[in-house]
Amino acid sequence: MTFLMILLRYINEGLTSFLLFLIDDAITKAKGIMYKVGIVLFDDFTDVDFFLMYDLLGRTTDSWDVRILGTKAEHNSQLGITVKTNGHISEVKDQDVVLITSGYRGIPAVLQDENFMSVLKLNPKKQLIGSICAGSFILHELGLLNDKKLTTNPHAKATLESMGGDVQDLPLVIEGNIATAGGCLSLMYLVGWLAERLFDSNKRKSIQDQLIPAGQSELFEELISSTIQSAQSTSTYK
Repeated sequence: MTFLMILLRYINEGLTSFLLFLIDDAITKAKGIMYKVGIVLFDDFTDVDFFLMYDLLGRTTDSWDVRILGTKAEHNSQLGITVKTNGHISEVKDQDVVLITSGYRGIPAVLQDENFMSVLKLNPKKQLIGSICAGSFILHELGLLNDKKLTTNPHAKATLESMGGDVQDLPLVIEGNIATAGGCLSLMYLVGWLAERLFDSNKRKSIQDQLIPAGQSELFEELISSTIQSAQSTSTYK
């Protein structure tokens, strides 16, 4: 393949992505939809789990209003980065979507924190709820995943199973309005599921496009779309 052919290929891919973005943006504005998304944060959260999630959601500003919710005005990550919150976690009850972050030190601490757990009033009948990695421990502890399948970080699987969780060795598990993702990079599937549930596959593609490695757009599109479809098809609560 000549340099010119390669250049034309990437120009074409870029134009296609840009057109998808324009179409998606126009549809969203026409519908006038603005969903409320709350990200639950706590001390010693896993950096990549939060920042990648926040980055993906931040790639569109006309579809949802993202708020960082915690128990304090700011929380420190596992690597020492300080993140300011936008509100208290008690506000989760007012969100259309609630996403739970992770942290191998942070999760055990909040599970023992009555002030944290007691105010997490989630309603899967009215909300879309998702977790990344060990965030599923919180959903399990709240009783939202009783008799349901879930996933988590592979290194935390045995611990969650010992607590009674029906843990699947899968990157994404969907049970009705609840989705759990296992492994940091599975955030691509979790946020993709969210975008498709609220909008469509074009929305998902528009927010994920710039994160895909060069020359692998078709490979990743097949992987992401098939993973989401597989998780939806095996859900016991459709």
